[in-house]
Amino acid sequence: MKEIVPGTLVHYNEIARLMSKYSSKLSGNYAAINAHIGGQFFFSPHKMALEAHVHHTINHTSLLGYLSSLSEKEAVSLSELLKRYCPENGFFIDLYKAYQDLWKKSSLKESSFDIFLDYQKKQKVGSTGYLDYSAGQLESLALMKKYFQNMGIPVLDNQVVMGTGYKNLYHTLLNVLMTKDVTLDEKGRDLRKRDSGTILVPRGHYQSLVKAPSWHNSRLKVVERMDGENIKKELEDRGDIKAIYFSVVANPSGEVMPEKQIREISEVVLEYNEKNSDNPVFVIADQVYNGSILKSGVKIFSIASLIGENSKMFDYTITIVSPSKTLGYASARIGFATSGAWIPGDKSSIISRMEKALDNEGCDGIEVSNEVGVVAAYSFSSQKWIDDNSSYIKSQLERARQHVTSINNSVGYQFLEINNPDAGWYILSKFKRKNLPSLIKDSTDLMVFFMNYNHCAENSGFICRPGSQFGYEAVNLPPMDFLILRSTLAMKSEDLDDFFRRFKEAILKLAALKELEMMGPEKVESFIMKKTAENELKFILKE
Repeated sequence: MKEIVPGTLVHYNEIARLMSKYSSKLSGNYAAINAHIGGQFFFSPHKMALEAHVHHTINHTSLLGYLSSLSEKEAVSLSELLKRYCPENGFFIDLYKAYQDLWKKSSLKESSFDIFLDYQKKQKVGSTGYLDYSAGQLESLALMKKYFQNMGIPVLDNQVVMGTGYKNLYHTLLNVLMTKDVTLDEKGRDLRKRDSGTILVPRGHYQSLVKAPSWHNSRLKVVERMDGENIKKELEDRGDIKAIYFSVVANPSGEVMPEKQIREISEVVLEYNEKNSDNPVFVIADQVYNGSILKSGVKIFSIASLIGENSKMFDYTITIVSPSKTLGYASARIGFATSGAWIPGDKSSIISRMEKALDNEGCDGIEVSNEVGVVAAYSFSSQKWIDDNSSYIKSQLERARQHVTSINNSVGYQFLEINNPDAGWYILSKFKRKNLPSLIKDSTDLMVFFMNYNHCAENSGFICRPGSQFGYEAVNLPPMDFLILRSTLAMKSEDLDDFFRRFKEAILKLAALKELEMMGPEKVESFIMKKTAENELKFILKE
């Protein structure tokens, strides 16, 4: 286990190349590259998740096979071991109930539960991808159903689908929302019809959403704030709005949407859909950061758990999770979605259509060992384990604040401000436009300046994501009086210190450029002559 690089078992090609070339000792600008990835190689998955991953690689059994090996080591029955992992004991999945559900639906339902377990633990699961309905796939969906139920979502059988990460599931969902149900003519030709539309997103949304329009004949519309009032206003003049997207833990800001705000959104959506049952609007709930809380008293609340007088949000909500951030399993590239939603007139549910789309488009490249490890991460990670990781991020946040104070003291006024996230791994750096030189027009200009502030000299420059990628500079909204860059806290403390050292160098240059710009040409010339004379005098005195 010591040879596994923290945070991943299956590396992205470029990072693997860098780690191999530099013997995993990334430094300087290479450390900045690693940090830019977003911290997703920083935290390792839970130790038992990695063990389950390796166990499958060697033995080709399902997760139950790994659990069986644990029960043998501890000399307890497998059924007794399963009872240990349940929400009452701080875990996210009730393993005992999950396997009992599988037993009751199996061909061994007339036999005892222990006989079923003994049979199931011996079943081999080859690396055949995930849409072959192998034992691993059925097991994974049954266990993840329990995970969603633990979130308060009323999930039933056949209402969970797995894909290759959040983005894969999101784009598959849009593929479904932007087309009519698939039918075949008498010659077997696909008669799927495009039905393009708009996704409402908040100012400050997951950056990968911007790819959706070009891929799915759709568009994003950014609203100032994702709340009941704004959504109601948009739906009054609906146009082609198909769905509403929001992240319960906002990426990039780390703000956790309060339960009150989520309930208000639910009330507006349910009221609208009851009046427009033949053409409802759906909700896409991004819950990738479930549990990564930095502030006490903040809780994650699932909109799909809410029930109205005549309908429930689960029938209009698609909830998507992945283990990449909170559970530290980024490069496994696996995500899960659940919903009870149907598009009126379709013969299949949205989840069923997503499943077919994933199958038809050849997205069946998940290795079962990845699948077993990811489900193990959901099964064995606890809130305490996540809190331990979050405590490190909190210490990094405090470290960042000290650096920001030092930078502003050096400039002489508040040039830089960072936000105070509720959850997640990221911080937003805010720069008032009035303090920036005229050459900086937007956050992309700012990003490029920081990359090249010292002309690419060694140990200078860094990469932050510009706020424009997150909708902060949406053309349909009034411009903000500040620009935003996003960076991560999920790095080593010494790398964070190096990041802010570079940040300070660049900001002092920016502040100086602004000062020179405000002087005017004549004062600038006088200033240069004065500095030149001072330097010549220093040279003479030195001689």
